[in-house]
Amino acid sequence: MKKHRIRTGRIGGELTVPGSRSITNRALIAAALASGTSTLRRSLEADDTVAMRQALRALGVSIADHDPTVWVIGGSGGELSAPPGVIDVGASGTSARFITAVASLVHDPVEIDGTARMRLRPIADLVDALRTLGSDVTMLGDGPGPPLRVAGPRPAGRRLRMDASRSSQYVSAIALIAPLLEGDTIIDFKDGLLVSQPYVEMTIDVINAFGGAAELKPGPSLFVQGSTGYRATDFVVESDMSSAVYPAAAAALSGGTIEIHGVAERSRQADRVFFDILEDMGCSVVWTETGVIVGGPGRLSAVERDMNAAPDAALMLAVMGGFADGVSTVSNVGNLRIKESDRLTALNQALAGIGIASSITSDSITVTGGAPRSGTIETYSDHRIAMSFGVAGVVVPGIDILDPDCVSKTWPEFFAALDEITISPANVPVHMHLIIALDGPGGSGKTTVSRAVGEQLGLPHLDTGAFYRAATLVTVEAGIDPYDAPAVIAEVARHEYGYVDGAMLVDGRDVSVAIRADTVTRAASPVSAIPKVRTLMVDLQRDWVATHGGSAVVEGRDIGTVVFPGAELKVFLTASQEIRAARRASEQGNDDISRVAGELERRDSLDSTRKDSPLLAADDALVLDTSDLTITEVVDRIVTTARERRAGRTTSASD
Repeated sequence: MKKHRIRTGRIGGELTVPGSRSITNRALIAAALASGTSTLRRSLEADDTVAMRQALRALGVSIADHDPTVWVIGGSGGELSAPPGVIDVGASGTSARFITAVASLVHDPVEIDGTARMRLRPIADLVDALRTLGSDVTMLGDGPGPPLRVAGPRPAGRRLRMDASRSSQYVSAIALIAPLLEGDTIIDFKDGLLVSQPYVEMTIDVINAFGGAAELKPGPSLFVQGSTGYRATDFVVESDMSSAVYPAAAAALSGGTIEIHGVAERSRQADRVFFDILEDMGCSVVWTETGVIVGGPGRLSAVERDMNAAPDAALMLAVMGGFADGVSTVSNVGNLRIKESDRLTALNQALAGIGIASSITSDSITVTGGAPRSGTIETYSDHRIAMSFGVAGVVVPGIDILDPDCVSKTWPEFFAALDEITISPANVPVHMHLIIALDGPGGSGKTTVSRAVGEQLGLPHLDTGAFYRAATLVTVEAGIDPYDAPAVIAEVARHEYGYVDGAMLVDGRDVSVAIRADTVTRAASPVSAIPKVRTLMVDLQRDWVATHGGSAVVEGRDIGTVVFPGAELKVFLTASQEIRAARRASEQGNDDISRVAGELERRDSLDSTRKDSPLLAADDALVLDTSDLTITEVVDRIVTTARERRAGRTTSASD
């Protein structure tokens, strides 16, 4: 099966999200039933809207869509014709519900069917409502959904009671045909429950924009005036707030900033509430005349939210809970089980696959923030699963999305758009369980100390310097000038690198000894200073930590400032040049301490002055001068600090 590897990085820049799928499909119905020619502008070109257009064409509606975002619809005035064959709505739930209602206006029988998953999605509540209005609807299959046949007589407006506890689309479907019916339509809701009410309010807005008369009254109950019909309209589709959720969430998780154009603070779209939730989680949200600017915090706060009115955004919120401090709960979303997949079960399984603890009930999911790791996401052909975990991949290296093309249902260019706003991969704040970043110049004791710290805390150890030495080794072995950046990059990119049980591998070959040769040592600085080489190596280092459970002691020269700037504990080791030279000479079995000191001085100068990732202590690093300290003293200081940090965070999370 096809899969897509998500690029990690920090979100930045700006983008305009596509037009709203929900508004586009409602406007298509109103324009198709109107008298005269309507124009829809900024329409969404996606699988769901293609399915709707094809179904309307099958009923005799003329639609010119040569421009992907500007469509001209020749209204039928409600006079439709039955197609010779079955209308296949594919996987589009909106089309299945809306076209079933529209088919009741046709004099001859119309059959409607869809995918295997669509046949499992309930439609009985809509069928019951149409029968109450006088239409003849027959379920043709054994399941709760299509196939079905709709036949005359044409329904008439009247007062009816609907069960709207599972889907608001049943209500919207009846409301959209109600202006064509003789007599007013009044819909009362069983037990006073109307799930996803903002979507019904959106339907009302579209009805009124096309000349109908609809109103949601207290109770609540829905009133639609009959016999008004629709008039031709030049209609502009609002940008999709559901789509805007994903770049906003990506900025929140990565600590980046994104400006999203085309969405409005006063939007009636259900997922507008997501931006209020982002503020509660610690994000900066600033509305402008042209859109919204979202900035991510250092860490996200856990939240508890009833997402009944905005179920589409509930998935992204649940995934974000895996990155937040504490326990998050998304409740009153039982209708997620009857969407493109059983989304509650799919969420629970996918979160477990990347190391996040969660639990589900019939209508809720509880997620404990933790240590997300790499993994492969089964999407079940569900676009919202794919997009939600695609966002997670921005900050967790090694996330693969299976069946990525399923996003074409609502946003075909989603992954391309996500890549475009993912910048500065070397600065991504990866959220891990416990990372101890040890930086410092050569001879400061990093390797000895970091290995001992790892052993005491039971954490894996990673020597990032070995990766750069491995890159240098392949450069030297190929006879390439280490200052010839294009040639070095091409050669380094040709090989595969691994780090297993402390051994550095190149193409499966153990090079742990070879990377310590003098020829490699002399060429290591210029090779390591090449930005593209550093980017390649940083990605590999992050992948390694992610695949080892998200916790590690990582040593190098830019771990706390570049590779893992979000590390829970950053340590910068240093020592006098004399001490460092003596240590390094002892390691190498070299009696010429003055020569070793000269090499260290040259390396320090190159490392501290390079433009990309210079050697320096992070602002929040614990700086330890090891000149007069024993290894045991240094290790004890780091281990004690790490345990204090962990205890403090655990207490904070439990509070």
